[in-house]
Amino acid sequence: MTAPAWRAVRVDTDATGRPGGEILLGVVDGRHDSDDPTFVVAQGFLAFVEPFEMQRFQMIATMLRARLVVVETPGAGFASSRLLPEERRALSRGDFTVAARRMLRAATEVIAFDGCAGATGVLGYSLGASFAAAMAAVSGTAETGPPMETVVLVEPVAVQRWSAAALLSAVRRENRLIGDHLAETATVAGAVPPLEARPGETPNTRRRVDLLLLANALRAGRLPDDLRAATRRPSPRTRRLVVVRGEQSSLSPRQAVRELVTSAEGEGIGVSLLNVPGPHAFWHSLPAVGSAMTTLAHTLGTSPS
Repeated sequence: MTAPAWRAVRVDTDATGRPGGEILLGVVDGRHDSDDPTFVVAQGFLAFVEPFEMQRFQMIATMLRARLVVVETPGAGFASSRLLPEERRALSRGDFTVAARRMLRAATEVIAFDGCAGATGVLGYSLGASFAAAMAAVSGTAETGPPMETVVLVEPVAVQRWSAAALLSAVRRENRLIGDHLAETATVAGAVPPLEARPGETPNTRRRVDLLLLANALRAGRLPDDLRAATRRPSPRTRRLVVVRGEQSSLSPRQAVRELVTSAEGEGIGVSLLNVPGPHAFWHSLPAVGSAMTTLAHTLGTSPS
């Protein structure tokens, strides 16, 4: 099965003319017909719109039979971007919604330019899961586009409050496992090596303060609040939640994830919890992601015919 090509799109999202308003998006279309879904995708920490990351989304688009609009997080990456002052203030309180609104607006602009129906869901990994939940919470307006009816959270971290020491310890444990999963990706024919293994390719932007704010915002554990806002009655934006968790994950705690799922079930929406083999780092292995996406496609009912 041939993966669809992807393209990069730059959107200037700050109408005031302040520098750093550019957002880079990667678009890959694996749909078979116009009824197939579109997902806005939020990335993990220090993940960018570039070939190593996008090869994963090419595979996912094929397996989910979906169009994916991958939004680079402001503050670091191949766009000339930064977190805007109001976004920094919000993140200092653990609030992802202000930045998420701008990211979703950029994705909505790209989708509208293509002349296609709006996004029907969001998907986020790790840090991106917080942005995905926040996008769902702020969706459904003239500014942000249609409601995000389906939310897919892969390895959400901000499902509980973290002390700085506990979060750092979990990150260090998981970082020791990344190499093995990158090695699995390297066994795939034609796989692109990670950015750090490609000399001469360097992100345009890497703002230390913005990165620190993003990482620290996870500690507040605000993701469940945003998800409740998205599913709140009488007019819920989100009607379906799927959580994908690595069974050996240190960064997506089992009990906190179960509580998130139980809370969402209490809101009367469709909820699925998919436990997949491996730690948080399974996302760096194309074979492991492929296996997880087979299960996700079955759950969503989007498996290729």
